[in-house]
Amino acid sequence: MINREDIKLLENIFSFWNDIKVDDRAKIILSTRLMTIKKGSTFFSSSDLEGIIFLKCGKLRFFISSLDSRELTLYILRKNDIEFLSHYDDSFSAISSIEFTAEENSEILFIPYSVLELFRCKYCEIEKFLHTLTNLKFKNSLLALQGIILIPLKNRVITFLKSFNSNEITITHEEIAKNLSSSREVISKILKNLEKENSIKLYRNKIILNF
Repeated sequence: MINREDIKLLENIFSFWNDIKVDDRAKIILSTRLMTIKKGSTFFSSSDLEGIIFLKCGKLRFFISSLDSRELTLYILRKNDIEFLSHYDDSFSAISSIEFTAEENSEILFIPYSVLELFRCKYCEIEKFLHTLTNLKFKNSLLALQGIILIPLKNRVITFLKSFNSNEITITHEEIAKNLSSSREVISKILKNLEKENSIKLYRNKIILNF
């Protein structure tokens, strides 16, 4: 069973928490699990973990894989972000084979879909909440695809590096490639060009930013 601190987080996840009957809140609390996910662990989202994920700490990257095993990153979950995973959402069936991997050691609160399903009809707020999360997932995925198609890769690399909010980044070219749905060779070439422009300085698994 989760502790008091985690129960308090449920109030943040469900803004309508106090509108749910006490007995029903107890069922949600008893079904909620605290899970630790080690860096590098990968899940097939809708079958491995079907329900709501609340990220307490860490970083999760959601992606789909091509036939040649290339990964297309859709979006990133960071601390306090919420995700709803379910293969019952027809509106998202086009990319239902979504997967995610832990980019860092992470902790999540997991609320199984089986308990949410009990209350979808009973509480319209829960139905609206799950619908909103599904639409947000779809929107984020479309934005990612739009960026890949319309924004030059060099610009996407610069934006990605700036997103760390640090002048010193510990990361490999392979990790950048996975996040930007590209190949390591192409990313390495772009980084070397940025170094020639004095925008960055490259070291082994480390990048110093000058912009």
